Amino acid sequence: MLREAQFIDLGAIVHLYQQLTADMATMAPETYRPLISDNRQYFADYLQNDLARLFVTETAGTLSGFALVVLARTGDNAEFVPQHFAQLIDLYVIPAQRHQGLAKQLMDAVTAFAKSHDATFIQLNVLNANQTAKQVYAKAGFEPVSLILQKPLN
Repeated sequence: MLREAQFIDLGAIVHLYQQLTADMATMAPETYRPLISDNRQYFADYLQNDLARLFVTETAGTLSGFALVVLARTGDNAEFVPQHFAQLIDLYVIPAQRHQGLAKQLMDAVTAFAKSHDATFIQLNVLNANQTAKQVYAKAGFEPVSLILQKPLN
């Protein structure tokens, strides 16, 4: 079942986020480390923000995934075309519930939220090593727009 998150969900969302950060740390250990602290205030702030939505999927009474999206605008700089868009901050589905359409449900909710606020596009960042996420996003219609390059100095 897909729904908007509530304050009562914060503990479970933090647990899912900790799983997400552990996965990210495995894929990019030079950049990420698993979050072990309780960062429920981070998510509580978004629950109170009219420009953000936190969606969750629930399977057999347990949260099985979440997506956090925030509305944004480009800066007021002369060299940029003014844009009103949605930033997908995080999307995660537990491994045992993957390939069952939950990521699609979350993406559909994010898209509906963005459209309802007249956003012109949804933007996200994904680790280059996260092939599964890249496939999910490509299937949802996302295309590469820019590339960040990094040169190690050690």
